[in-house]
Amino acid sequence: MEYQVTLFCATGKYKPVSCLVKRTSACDISDPTIKRQILNEGMQKICNQRRWSARDLATFGFKTGKIRLYDKEKLDKEAKERYNKIKEEKYASGEWKRPKKQMA
Repeated sequence: MEYQVTLFCATGKYKPVSCLVKRTSACDISDPTIKRQILNEGMQKICNQRRWSARDLATFGFKTGKIRLYDKEKLDKEAKERYNKIKEEKYASGEWKRPKKQMA
């Protein structure tokens, strides 16, 4: 299972940072100890990727975090549906023109 860990800046000065944490089995995110473990793994991974220390996280104000289940297929499907909806609205408004069908 993959979980996306996102850290937020308390002041809103910096953009949120996130990473993916892989676990061998499904975990119950509602359990506070497991949630804290996944959050700590994510914080360590973010620090390693950006060459930060734990002190840098505190300095930049990344004090709050969020965890969600990361399902790549589901996210891709939702993004495709969202894009198709926007595309159809653009075609209907006349902002975009439909491509001509090509003869094979």
